[in-house]
Amino acid sequence: MRKVGSRELKNRLGHYLELVENGEPILVTERGRPVAKLVPTEASSAAGPSLEEKLRELAAQGHLRLGKRPFARFKPAPARGKPASRMIIEERQ
Repeated sequence: MRKVGSRELKNRLGHYLELVENGEPILVTERGRPVAKLVPTEASSAAGPSLEEKLRELAAQGHLRLGKRPFARFKPAPARGKPASRMIIEERQ
């Protein structure tokens, strides 16, 4: 386990997060006294379920509804009146 001071952690956070993501736990110290421990999450340390599986699980729990067909193409609404940029220019004159 690697020890790192809180100031060093703050200054090089990206580096230490990468180490944790690769499985190395880090002990954070302040004035030589341990105050926190950074460890990889279960999801990053083991291959978890795919996105499709997670979505199906959330749907089964009632948190979302899965779509039955792809989104239809849509046409943008036709522009009406003057463009906003033209109105702003006219207002400033």
